Amino acid sequence: MTTVKTSSVIFQQDPCFPLRVAYETQEPTCFHSHEFVEIVIILNGKGEHRTSFSSHVVSKGDILIIPRNGVHCYQEVEGLELINVLSEPRRLPLPLLDLYQLPAYHALFELENSFFESKRFYPSFHPDGVRLSRIQMFLREMQRESTEKKPGYRCCLLGYFVLLLGTLCRLFDASGLKQSQLPFWNIGKVMGYLNANYHKKISLDDILAHVPMSKSAFLRHFKKASGYSPVEYLIKIRIGKAAALLKTQKNSISDTAHQCGFTDSNYFTRCFTKIMGSSPSDYRKEA
Repeated sequence: MTTVKTSSVIFQQDPCFPLRVAYETQEPTCFHSHEFVEIVIILNGKGEHRTSFSSHVVSKGDILIIPRNGVHCYQEVEGLELINVLSEPRRLPLPLLDLYQLPAYHALFELENSFFESKRFYPSFHPDGVRLSRIQMFLREMQRESTEKKPGYRCCLLGYFVLLLGTLCRLFDASGLKQSQLPFWNIGKVMGYLNANYHKKISLDDILAHVPMSKSAFLRHFKKASGYSPVEYLIKIRIGKAAALLKTQKNSISDTAHQCGFTDSNYFTRCFTKIMGSSPSDYRKEA
């Protein structure tokens, strides 16, 4: 199986804004992967969607989420038309607000491909006609903004993309998942919990209370899905929030640390410097 990396080509014209919408009359393809998240909406026709672990027929109304580095291809296509939304959400200035608190957001767009492959599935769903029409309206507007590139198009394109993300997160839940796939949802649930409560004192027992998993299984799944331990992930959230506050508020470094869940300002400074590459005070001056 041949893997082809194409992300550098996809976003070459606008590398600082990694979001692209493309209509395709899909031809058969070989196995390939991308270094970005791919949302696929099937508009017409049908075809066989293959991954490294499964194969199934897709048709009008199906929505597929292919994670970063996810390997897939299309074969046996018959009039297959689709829209690809290609993005790197971590590099976009997304005003996610409460989306960060939703299990579906993290489960669909934040987890590592190796975790999906270990569970042998990529997320997919088939919304009803009303919801599908709403999604298609967002896609038409996104495609128009991408094509016309009028002044302010990035702002408008990003706005429709956030609407798309919010709609997909509302549509997706754990009800259709197999037992073996439930860790996917549970990890997203924990990520949502940590993003909503980062400013509080949180222990591993607090986290485990939110998932029906043993400690060892949870730690193993979380590391594979996120690339971090739960403590590392929580610190990463807190430092991100602190960096935003240092840019916009004049509170002391100590107050900022406490606002973001750190009880020891010296420990906060060490963590901040390690992750951000400069001390909180230097970061504030540079900002």
